[in-house]
Amino acid sequence: MPELVDVRTGAYYDSVTLMQVSKRIATTPGITAAQVAMGTELNLEVLAGMGFTLPDGIGVNDVVVALHGESQEALDSGVAAVDSALAELTAASRSAGTGFGAAPEPVTLGGAIAAGDADLALISVPGEHASAEALDAIEAGVSVMIFSDNVAVEDEVALKDAAAARGVLVMGPDCGTAVVSGVALGFANVVAPGPVGIVAASGTGAQQVICLLDAAGVGVSHVLGVGGRDLTSEVAGRSTKQALAMLAADEDTESILVVSKPPAEEVLADLESYAAGLGHPVRWAILGAGRPDLTASVESALSASGVEVPAWPTWGSVEGVVPGGVSGGGSLRGLFCGGTLADEAMLIAGEALGPIRSNIPLSPELALGSDMAADGGHVVIDFGDDGLTQGRAHPMIDPALRHERILAEGSDPTCGVLLLDLVLGYGAHPDPAGELAEAIRAARATAADGGRELPVIVSLVGTQGDPQGLERCASALAEAGATAYLSNAEATRAAVAYLTGTSTPRRDVDSIPSRSQFDPVEAATAAGTGERPGAGSAVALPREPVVATVGVGLFSEALADQAVTVTEARWQPPLAGSDTAALRSVLLDQRREAANKLAFDRMTAAGADFVDVRPASEAVGLEKGTFLHAGPPLDWERASGPMKGALIGAMLFEGMADTPEEAEAKLAAGEGITLEPCHHRDAVGPMAGVVSPSMWMYELHDPVHDNRSWCSLNEGLGKVLRYGAYGPEVIERLQWMNSVLGPLLQQAIRKAERIDIKAIVAQMLQMGDEGHNRNRAGSLMLLRELLPNLITADGSPSDIAEAVRFSGANEHFFLNLGMPACKLATLAAHGIPGSSIVTTMARNGTDFGIRVSGTGEQWFTGPANTPEGLFLGSYGPEDANPDIGDSAITETGGIGGVAMAAAPAIVKFVGGDVPFALQATQRMYAITQGEHPAYQIPILEFRGTPTGIDVTKVVRTGILPQINTGMAGRVAGVGQVGAGLVNPPKECFTAALTALAATS
Repeated sequence: MPELVDVRTGAYYDSVTLMQVSKRIATTPGITAAQVAMGTELNLEVLAGMGFTLPDGIGVNDVVVALHGESQEALDSGVAAVDSALAELTAASRSAGTGFGAAPEPVTLGGAIAAGDADLALISVPGEHASAEALDAIEAGVSVMIFSDNVAVEDEVALKDAAAARGVLVMGPDCGTAVVSGVALGFANVVAPGPVGIVAASGTGAQQVICLLDAAGVGVSHVLGVGGRDLTSEVAGRSTKQALAMLAADEDTESILVVSKPPAEEVLADLESYAAGLGHPVRWAILGAGRPDLTASVESALSASGVEVPAWPTWGSVEGVVPGGVSGGGSLRGLFCGGTLADEAMLIAGEALGPIRSNIPLSPELALGSDMAADGGHVVIDFGDDGLTQGRAHPMIDPALRHERILAEGSDPTCGVLLLDLVLGYGAHPDPAGELAEAIRAARATAADGGRELPVIVSLVGTQGDPQGLERCASALAEAGATAYLSNAEATRAAVAYLTGTSTPRRDVDSIPSRSQFDPVEAATAAGTGERPGAGSAVALPREPVVATVGVGLFSEALADQAVTVTEARWQPPLAGSDTAALRSVLLDQRREAANKLAFDRMTAAGADFVDVRPASEAVGLEKGTFLHAGPPLDWERASGPMKGALIGAMLFEGMADTPEEAEAKLAAGEGITLEPCHHRDAVGPMAGVVSPSMWMYELHDPVHDNRSWCSLNEGLGKVLRYGAYGPEVIERLQWMNSVLGPLLQQAIRKAERIDIKAIVAQMLQMGDEGHNRNRAGSLMLLRELLPNLITADGSPSDIAEAVRFSGANEHFFLNLGMPACKLATLAAHGIPGSSIVTTMARNGTDFGIRVSGTGEQWFTGPANTPEGLFLGSYGPEDANPDIGDSAITETGGIGGVAMAAAPAIVKFVGGDVPFALQATQRMYAITQGEHPAYQIPILEFRGTPTGIDVTKVVRTGILPQINTGMAGRVAGVGQVGAGLVNPPKECFTAALTALAATS
């Protein structure tokens, strides 16, 4: 049969979306099998099991399109249908932010929280990425539900400790259910408001409890899931304590019920002691050997509250059950979507049937093999377990794997009864009963063909208000020949009764000695006050939640269906090549948040006073034969054309060679020649950035941190050294700058004593400049400050006139002062342990390099990209050299390309359009620490410029800093060939992340 397997890189879609696409493609005429999925190990196994031949090297962030068709024409149609479906998804995403220069959609949970002013958050991204999103919520002071599974337990502990310090709650990870002030999160049922607050270390356990309470006419105030591991020894009830305190402080909660799968006994004892001090009624529905089931615990709570316990609903009947205590024989096969329901079934059935093997066994020796084979014995499988959901939607959304197993059990003669669950509510499959009924009907028909009756018993967890319709689902199951029970415990006992011919006794709460019985009078006496302990320190739960989500779009849709205000982040995996473990390590570094805040505060507080002009030999101590250059370290052999040209020109200027050929030979030999980055002397240089000892430099001082920085004088336009030109006119101009311009500027600034460059930057941003490729207003303001002293300097009138003309004719005159001003800002932020803020971005025409505050002087480099933009005259892309210059220090300091919105006219110089300029700046807020308090952008309602590029945010979002720049010609001496836009290579940031992780 014709087959197509297409691996697509550079795209990510959540598993639910791809499941929906797969179903849509499967309806294409001539397509016999279709699967569109991310390339996780589990999905690749499924594809191989479907008969597809897969190429090597498929990664977890690759989309795999696999089709079987009746003909090549059918496959072509299938591919077209896939392309159309994915294009629709992309278009829908892009259209969400519309309008002239509208802000892009948030791509992280932190961005969504800020955009929507959310006070509650929901995460459902793949587990290895969930911690990063959760930290966003915690740092924003927002409680967060982590639906994601496969989160490392050490990450869970760190997150919950961080949340406790902020007074917020982490619900999860692997938290399937929560209800906050009536808002259902994840998988949750529609229940009436009421007096009972639930704390649940169990998703489907919580759903079972609230559905039973609903059937008894009792509503809930909140259901706070805490994750299935919260009551383990490793996590030690961290979130449970936080949730108990919140509910004890909640005015709508009169009593609390704690629900959990089997806990660590020492953790349960500690929680019981903690709860006893809350001065609030707390009861327990805790599964475990010798403990009551959830139904019994709910019945006990109802009785304690004076509520009559109803007869729990059942629907349909099991055909073929032998009355009169006669065994039906065979083995139990429990196929569950809910882990707690599976646990409860094993605890109940195990007392009568003996050992039950499972992928979530009650004891290790009962673990199933990886093939989940029953081998004739009793088996219970949790299809929602972490091992079966990597890269796949939860079975309550996509039940395909379970349906396959149901069909297989129909042909297994050792299967005596099928015990299933079906959980309704928000977030779950819209018609779960219809598809399950088909699978049940098919399995029973297969069994009948084999001469046996296959009873099917279903635990139907739902309420009358659930969107799927409880009665409709029950009728569908009954018509398929199944019996449904609202109580999972009753369903399990019915299945056991069929196999054994005897009933299984239930264990009541009151028959078990327990520390967990609460005496409100005794507790109030112990507390010595009528107030609730812990109420003063607990953070109040939101009364009308505003929710931010990241991950599965289905959950956002479910919130919108409840008329909840929700902001969804359009999440993508981190930068390709990044180390996920390193990212988690850096994000969970307890120093990071405070370190980044300190770096940002220092960066934005730094001053920048223009105080002097001096030769480089005096200013930065350059000796003969030492040449500074732009970018990270570089040797002659690897230097680009413009860099080599600039170095040749500097040799000629310094008199170290008489001809270009002699200069080149001496530079290649390297004897007596030292090449050093400007940044190693706290200096910066535009384009090639070459500085020799005799060249004059601007000197700036930061009075706040007492740092100094330097930059060469701007040569003006045309053929200049910084673009690699070294002809006679270039050398003559440099000599004039040395003999005339430098000394005159020195006199002018020394008479003025200081000029506040930071203040000029703040003003020019509000006058149409962005500080990198547009400096018109800044240059004029600088001249305004200099001219009174320049025209009265000690010099000939012609020299002064030429100096004024030269400076006034150069629109980029200010750039060489704006650059060291930004250098002072980043220098103040450098060297802070634990900080992930970028303090240097620089290019040498071959490499792009960054340095990071928390990693000291280490450079992280990658190949410099070639800018894309507009070209001068007849020049084109083939004439442009890769990115070059230290001027990216402007973007590092919060102006330049990251502030393009301040200068929409810049697009006439670098390309793009005005909406692009606005969106470019708004996109930069996603990767920066904060907004500069002094540098503001009028068109964005005077928002501060995005400042403090954060390595972790760049890696997480895949958004690279935006730089606008001039383009140098590849050939030395050609000069400027255009201007455009460029981004750093991603390798700089992934390498920096790895180094940061090594320090954490």
